[in-house]
Amino acid sequence: MIDVSIVTGTYNRLPYMRQMVSSIRNSVGPLSYEIILVDGGSTDGTIKWCKKQPDITIIEQGELLGAVKAFNTGAKSARGVYTVFGNDDIEFVDLSILRSYSYMERNRGVGIGCFYQDRDGKNWHVEQMPAISPIGIQISVPYGQVCIIPTWLGNEVGWWGDYLHTYGGDNEMSCNVLELGYDISPIECACIHDMRVEDDLRIINKGDPSHVGAVHPDSAKWLKKWSNRGKVGARLSFIQKVKHDMPEAHKRILYAPIYEAGHKLQRKTKVGLRKALEKIGIVHECDYMNEGVEELLYSACAICPDLFILQLQDANTVSLGIIQELRMDHPDAIFVSWNGDYHPDNLKDSHYIEVMKRMDHAGFAVASIKDLYESRGVNWFYWQIGYEESNAKVNAVTKCHDVVFLGNSYSKTREDLGRFLISLRSSGVDVGLYGTWPGEWSSGNNLYDFDSGNRIYTAARLAISDQQWPSVTGYVSNRLFQAMAAGGCLVLQQHFAGMEAYLGLVAGNDPSKAHLDTWKDYQELEDKIGYYLHHGFSRRMIAKKGHEYMLEHHSFDVRVKELTNVLGW
Repeated sequence: MIDVSIVTGTYNRLPYMRQMVSSIRNSVGPLSYEIILVDGGSTDGTIKWCKKQPDITIIEQGELLGAVKAFNTGAKSARGVYTVFGNDDIEFVDLSILRSYSYMERNRGVGIGCFYQDRDGKNWHVEQMPAISPIGIQISVPYGQVCIIPTWLGNEVGWWGDYLHTYGGDNEMSCNVLELGYDISPIECACIHDMRVEDDLRIINKGDPSHVGAVHPDSAKWLKKWSNRGKVGARLSFIQKVKHDMPEAHKRILYAPIYEAGHKLQRKTKVGLRKALEKIGIVHECDYMNEGVEELLYSACAICPDLFILQLQDANTVSLGIIQELRMDHPDAIFVSWNGDYHPDNLKDSHYIEVMKRMDHAGFAVASIKDLYESRGVNWFYWQIGYEESNAKVNAVTKCHDVVFLGNSYSKTREDLGRFLISLRSSGVDVGLYGTWPGEWSSGNNLYDFDSGNRIYTAARLAISDQQWPSVTGYVSNRLFQAMAAGGCLVLQQHFAGMEAYLGLVAGNDPSKAHLDTWKDYQELEDKIGYYLHHGFSRRMIAKKGHEYMLEHHSFDVRVKELTNVLGW
């Protein structure tokens, strides 16, 4: 079953309907959805256009049979847990559909959730209708004009009924939902723009001009049905008269990673953690670094998360005040931070530590800060990065190097490593150096192109991985994970503290035990490069064992399992 079905009817309104469909696609966020469009015999290209859209199911009635029949027909085909009703001349604002879904999931006693609208130039509002309180007093209550309703409940009440033609179906459904004891509630931050197009369809729907300014026949029928002893509307009930076992609510997760400005490819390739999280819940991703903290606040309002996962590396971009505001707005949510990098000044900054104290759990890819953080009241846990999956295979243009290093020249230490590796070319070693290096050194730049990296690692004999802070416990670049996950090459990793204790990786030249080998200085690295280039069997066996261990223990699926264990899920 999908998350939400959006149902609408249309007739010769292709430009408006296309805008409406576009707004749906921008409004559902990570939800699975379908659009069900019931057409009343359009001749303006609507049917042809809809049939080309993979997310639209079009039901052709061939003639105008009235809005009530159109919406009923569409609703009866809905496969979503929830169904959203909306006219073809509206636009959903931002993530309003996601917001409405999240609201209904958190408030399962609500039968209908109402979108705010700006019809006729009014301020945001929800239309009201007459109803009768449980103690018999005439009152006004919201009704589901543009709205969301659990699909089972819509089926239970017969959707818009069977005695109206054009108007009043939304009132009919709302009355029946109220009489079953379910609430109708406006949903804050769920809004639609209503163009209220005055066209031939509007004229047809209004019917006989003599009704203008008077009671429309559909309204008269509705009033007749719902009038009783001088009062009008459904009688509200304190008791829900019908129960239904809804599917277990998905966990809703707001994931806010860091994407570097200017690296468009990064958005497409750094997807491992998000995809793994999607296996345990609905994940909305927010690029707060490039879109601003306001986007983080709005995204939180839209998805109303059970779990925040915030990649925070300093206390400047997302301040303590913002975290406190989020916690106030979402008191039941679990807040988890994740810092997969090592910037010692930031990690030890007192303001950053105060932000970390506001987290329910603070994950780090470095263990050296454990004592400091625990002494300051931070609920610290070790949470390492995983590898980005790639199925890219070696092809005819893939270079087969003896030794490869994938990384940028951004420090003197890294520059020295590059200079050393390039020097090996003079002794006949085919060295591939990828990243931002001087032109005569570089073999290409494939930053964040994990498919390219996968091919290069698979085709190579040896892959070099460095550690610019070898005394820092548990920290290592994702380079190690990508190279070992690719398979093919043996990884020579610069030694760092805690490799076996925190990652379970065994170093050495024993093919029966080792997953990789390590080096401490350039002389040792040169010796081991020479050794493994001449001992192919040992190289291949260790590489195979390391590859298998990496796939089993260091995928992002494993990382999410580690997280759920921490959370007790």
